[in-house]
Amino acid sequence: MRLLFVALTTITFVGISAFAVTHRENGSGNISLSNEDSLEADRMKYMNEVMASIKGREKMQADSVFKNLKVIKGESSVSAEHLLWMMNWGWSAELGVSCSYCHVIGKWESDSLGTKDIARGMWNMRVKINKEILPGITGMNYDKNPAVSCITCHRGSPIPTAK
Repeated sequence: MRLLFVALTTITFVGISAFAVTHRENGSGNISLSNEDSLEADRMKYMNEVMASIKGREKMQADSVFKNLKVIKGESSVSAEHLLWMMNWGWSAELGVSCSYCHVIGKWESDSLGTKDIARGMWNMRVKINKEILPGITGMNYDKNPAVSCITCHRGSPIPTAK
């Protein structure tokens, strides 16, 4: 009887959740889930342009492909394509911004926007919290590998709110 109750409760919650998910038609009659990310197409456009410009070097370390990398270099470097995906889905999506928030489009290495330097500082802060501060907190369950990322504070906003 208890198993039946759990099964029915699970089915009910899944059914309710399914109706709460928004969807969109992509023009060909196919329906896809919408994550309400209105900047996704913009970011993908620029990411594809940059990917085309580095064709054949995507798997090389990012600091050997891109100019003016200051924090993700040397031992911390990742592949060039991995860096682009990190910027696209890890940072831009988690902050609710597009590439032009930190970059001058077409002059990607430019430091003329202050937000780029803030992003570098935020990256360094995240690394310090995850590598130094969190492991020093006693009583935490590190089997689950807790970590801080952009979404921890920003929750889809370029400037975190007090809530």
